[in-house]
Amino acid sequence: MKESVGILIIAKNTDRFLLLHRVNKPITWSMLSGKMDVEGETPIETVRREIGEEININPSEVKGITKIGTVSDKKLFHVFIGFLDDELDFNLDTSENDGYGWFTEETLPSPIHKRWKKTFQLIKPLLDLRSDFKRLSQ
Repeated sequence: MKESVGILIIAKNTDRFLLLHRVNKPITWSMLSGKMDVEGETPIETVRREIGEEININPSEVKGITKIGTVSDKKLFHVFIGFLDDELDFNLDTSENDGYGWFTEETLPSPIHKRWKKTFQLIKPLLDLRSDFKRLSQ
C-alpha cells in the first residue's frame, strides 16, 4: 500500500496553522505533505525531509513533531503536528507549491483539499485542548 505523510505546523504566537497552495493535481490548499518514496524511510523521517524540501527551513526549527494518527483510504496518510514560535516567511519550492498562508479553522482558504475534513478531525481535539490550557493559564 502506498504511504504519505502530512504535518500541520502551528505558530505558537498566533495559534494559526500553515497551509500550502499546491500547483499539481489536485490544485488545492493543504497541509505540508509528501510521499514516502525513499527506500527504508520512516514516516517521521519523511516529514522532516519534506519540511526541508517544501518550505526550505531546517526541520529542527519545527518543535514537538508528533504523529497523531493515520487516515486510510486508497493509501495510508500519516498525520503529524509540529510548532514554530512565530509565523515565518518561507522560500517555497515552487515546483510543488506556489503560495502559503497562516490560517485558523474559521479562515480556511478555498478550495481546501478533499482529505482536509477527515484529517482535521484528528487534529482538532489537540487544538481545542491547547486552547483550553492557554485560557486556564491566563
